[in-house]
Amino acid sequence: MSQTSTDLDAVMAEAGLVPGKSPQPVLLPGADLFGKRAARLRELAKGHPLADWLSFVAVLADAQDKQVAAPAAAEPERQWIADLHALLAALPTLPEAAAKAAERLRLSEDSALSEMRERVLVGQGSPDDLAAAPFLTAAEQVAWTRHAAGLTADSVTATAIAHKCPVCGQPPVVGMIQVGGLSAGLRYLHCGTCGTAWHHVRASCVACGEGGKVVYHTLEGGPEGVRAECCNSCHSTLKLFMLEKRPGCDPVADDLATMALDILVSEEGFQHIGGNPFLAMAAEG
Repeated sequence: MSQTSTDLDAVMAEAGLVPGKSPQPVLLPGADLFGKRAARLRELAKGHPLADWLSFVAVLADAQDKQVAAPAAAEPERQWIADLHALLAALPTLPEAAAKAAERLRLSEDSALSEMRERVLVGQGSPDDLAAAPFLTAAEQVAWTRHAAGLTADSVTATAIAHKCPVCGQPPVVGMIQVGGLSAGLRYLHCGTCGTAWHHVRASCVACGEGGKVVYHTLEGGPEGVRAECCNSCHSTLKLFMLEKRPGCDPVADDLATMALDILVSEEGFQHIGGNPFLAMAAEG
């Protein structure tokens, strides 16, 4: 199914908001981000075909929730290694394949960890590297989320056409239409690495800025409150969640749980602007 972009402008018009403007341009992550993510992952895992994977990421989120409160000793570009070691030490018993990957990381020198990360990011990782990628992702999320949470919104620069996170420079994992407060009805892009969200005008392609050729695709019989924003000009796509219909939505968790929509629009020739860090890192960075 598809829907034109003009159908999504009404909320902003009725609220008297000027397109491209937001009273809160940047929303920084809270200290409870990973705790809420773990709970959301477990909720989504119930009866889901990917229940084992969602539950595994929830275990990682539990460890992240504890580690993000620890003080940083370095900038996030280097801090992630220390966070990785702490996460690995805090994890419970893991499935065999994951346990093997975690043990490899525990025994690796810091220089080897950095080299492994670089191989994965450029799409040249070995099968062993890819098995370790979720742990590397989790560590980077902790380092960057801690950093972002320590900033002030006024210190972060963001524009209405930004398609990269204003804190860590990564592309958005998804967009969300907010409910409640000053940001109600506005579209925010969410970073899967540092948890920062930034405003981007609705009904305008995040990649190229085109508005007239944006359409929305959904899955017949699929979950409520999720659609893929697709641009027929540059052929890019970004998933969009409507928080009014998906209370408790988490950008990383809900994106993982709605992969079927990603597959659908990919088969129709659209290329994702960003990607989920727990999938993108293993695929191409």
